[in-house]
Parts: sequence; structure tokens; C-alpha cells
Amino acid sequence: MTRDYIHKRHVKVLGILSVLFLIASIYFYRQDSFVIFRGLRGVICFAFLALMYFFQQKSVNWVVAVFLLLYGSSSIATIWYDNPNIANISMGLNFAAFMVLIGALSPKINFKKMNGFFASIFVVLILVNGYLFYMFIEMIRDFALNDFHFFLIFLGAMSLILSTLFCLLYNHEISSKTSLLFTLFVFILVFAEVFRVIALYEFAYGNYSVYIARALVLLGISLLVHYELTEKKPSEVLGKK
Repeated sequence: MTRDYIHKRHVKVLGILSVLFLIASIYFYRQDSFVIFRGLRGVICFAFLALMYFFQQKSVNWVVAVFLLLYGSSSIATIWYDNPNIANISMGLNFAAFMVLIGALSPKINFKKMNGFFASIFVVLILVNGYLFYMFIEMIRDFALNDFHFFLIFLGAMSLILSTLFCLLYNHEISSKTSLLFTLFVFILVFAEVFRVIALYEFAYGNYSVYIARALVLLGISLLVHYELTEKKPSEVLGKK
């Protein structure tokens, strides 16, 4: 079975791999193997990164590779999240991962090309997200391990909001199948982060929030890999002007 043969069917490969990881995650969580469950989140990122290298070898986009390395490392660090220093490292890596996306998206955005209607929607989104951001911070404040940890939570939440806004502008600017794929990836991953917080602090939904968070992570990372493996115009490629 050749690499090209598998590449043409990479969507099925991503789907099968995601289902296997989801089943494994649910199994270890139900067995109270929380160390393995948390570690699997990082393994997922590294496994999908390895899959990209298998398909593309030296042509993997550095933006996607660095994001998965940082995001996966942040997930691995959550194994020791009860340690304040490790928790700070985990949050810092998570923040850095999303800043990589924001930095790659920013050159693709041209605010001058926004029409009045889209600009109005953009302003509304900023106001709504700002309010939700404020509510989120207030909910998390009492759960922070220390002041620096709370500051990193603040930065992380801000990076999530900026990521969604920037990818919307990126999709508006490019308006293609691949830009839509990337936008879906960002939004799904943001929802995964929200449900991870809900699960971690047991705000609602019980174990379902845990399963939803893991399923959304798998779906988001799968979309990112699919985006990377899809043919793109030079103007669509992140990390290049």
C-alpha cells in the first residue's frame, strides 16, 4: 500500500484514527486512569503531526507543525496540572500555540477591504465575545492556583477570542474551501477548550462534558490535518505572504 494511495483516502484514515482515540479516551477515563487520559490528548496531537509528515515529508507547513507541538506539549503537561509551576507551563504553552495561529493569520487580513455589513458583524462579535470573556474570567477566578496562573488563564482566553475573530477575517479575505476548513478547525477547537474547562471544574453536564471536549479536539485536529493536506493557492498558505 503506497503513500499516495493512502493520501487519496486520508479523510478515512483521519476518521478511523479519531474514532480509535475517542474510544481509548473514554475507556481510560471510565477506568479512572486520569494520567493516561490527559496524556492521550498530547499523544493525539503528536500522532496527527506524524501522520502529516508521513504524507508530506519535508513540505509540512511550519505553522501547523509548531502549533501541534506546542498544543500537544501543553496537553502532556496537564498530567501534573495540580503542580502550580507545571500548570503555569501548560497554560503558557497553550497560549503560545494560539499565538502562533494569530501571528500566521495576521498577514492575511486586510481591514481596508471590509465592507460596512461585515464590519458591523465584526464589531458585534467583539462586543459579544468581550462580554462572554468577562463572564468566563469571573467564573474561573476562584479556581486559579495563583495570581500568575490566573494571568495566564486571562491571556489564554484572550488568545481564543482573537483566534476566532482573525480566522473569520481570514475566511472573508480568502473565501475558499480551505479557508473555511481552517475557520471550522479554530471554532471547533475553541469549543473544545470551553468544554475542557467545564469538565475540569465540573461546571455542568457531568462526564458528558469530558467526552464532548475530547471528541471536539479530535474533530478539530482532524480538520487541521485535512486542511494541511488539501491543495491550496499560495495566498491561502499560512506563514507565507
